[in-house]
Amino acid sequence: MKRYGLIALSLLLVGSGCATKEYVNKQIDPISCRTQVLESKEATLEQKVTALESRMSALENQVANPKNVELNPADRAMISDAERRANEAAQRAEAAAKNAETAASSADVASRKAAKVFELGQKK
Repeated sequence: MKRYGLIALSLLLVGSGCATKEYVNKQIDPISCRTQVLESKEATLEQKVTALESRMSALENQVANPKNVELNPADRAMISDAERRANEAAQRAEAAAKNAETAASSADVASRKAAKVFELGQKK
């Protein structure tokens, strides 16, 4: 009797402990699908990063060498107009600085004269 119970128990343990191929495939298929989706997204992102790196490199070259940049005529006209205005503003600033220096020297002379007049007025 003990022998039959032991055999039955052994068969029960051996039979229930094994996983079938179908069970394993059902468990692995969702993970496999997710992995494939993630790998395709990774490949797409790598392509985008590569494209952005090449574009960034091209932009860095343009910034480093602005003479090599191709501009359309409207942009060139805008740049030359801005340069012209900047030069005019610089000339006006220089003229204003010279006028300020002249005014400062005139004010210095006037303050010296006023100091002398004050001293003479004090002595009388």
